[in-house]
Amino acid sequence: MMKRTDLHMHTTASDGSYQPQELIKKCAEAKLEWIAITDHDTTAGIEEAKSAAADYGMNVINGIELSCVHNGKSVHMLGYGIDPSSKRLQNELKNQQWMRQERLTHMLTQLKMEGISLEEEEVYTYSSNKNVGRPHLAKALLNKGYVRSVKEAFDLYLAEGKKGYVPKPKEFTPEEAMELIEVSGGLSVIAHPKDYNLDAMIHSWLVTEKLAGIEIWHREHDKKTVKRFEQLADIAEQESGRPVIRTGGSDFHHEAHGSIPLHLGEVTISNQYAEQLQKRISTAQT
Repeated sequence: MMKRTDLHMHTTASDGSYQPQELIKKCAEAKLEWIAITDHDTTAGIEEAKSAAADYGMNVINGIELSCVHNGKSVHMLGYGIDPSSKRLQNELKNQQWMRQERLTHMLTQLKMEGISLEEEEVYTYSSNKNVGRPHLAKALLNKGYVRSVKEAFDLYLAEGKKGYVPKPKEFTPEEAMELIEVSGGLSVIAHPKDYNLDAMIHSWLVTEKLAGIEIWHREHDKKTVKRFEQLADIAEQESGRPVIRTGGSDFHHEAHGSIPLHLGEVTISNQYAEQLQKRISTAQT
């Protein structure tokens, strides 16, 4: 069996459905040998995941997925090899967590005006460390019977422009996220880039060495999209004279997450990409 890697997955530390230890067990059952825990705006799940992975001989790369805004639109930046004990990183994440909590208060107020009554405690039930976001609110709406699915919660209330949507007061710019990842000992990789229509900007970030790599393979990247970003990486390498990190993963939250339900192990990449990433991380930290 070919050795496989998944460098993009989430636990209950952010908006995943499985505790880190449970997720590691699923990864082992899927025969994964390299993984990365990339929770949204938190490193809380890494230590437990690494401890559990040791029992299976699995390699875990420290990761994070930072929420950013570029020209008013959401962009996600993956950070690999970050040091979870970085004071600068944790201070920034605590501030983001506080803004998420404030945002929840305002969203609940707006939903109440639509006849929807939820208490904050009902939402925090779905967040293990109060790093609360819209997916947790969507689950609470589902549990109370206001919607029939998480997707419907977003479609009716929580998506941008809907009655329950509230933007965070301040989010990272991609440049700020890349700088934070770098000072935390990590390397920046743009997540699921097909969502942004920012190819020219991604190219600029790569050739100026702000960005280390591209998530080329993703659960929602078809063959045409993969080829598009492989070509972008090739061009950036030729212009900059330095290698572009190529990563990929399932962006796993739970089996029913996303437009196409899937199980762990259905979207993977070869171990060579994890090994190349780990080598770059080690080089950057020396």
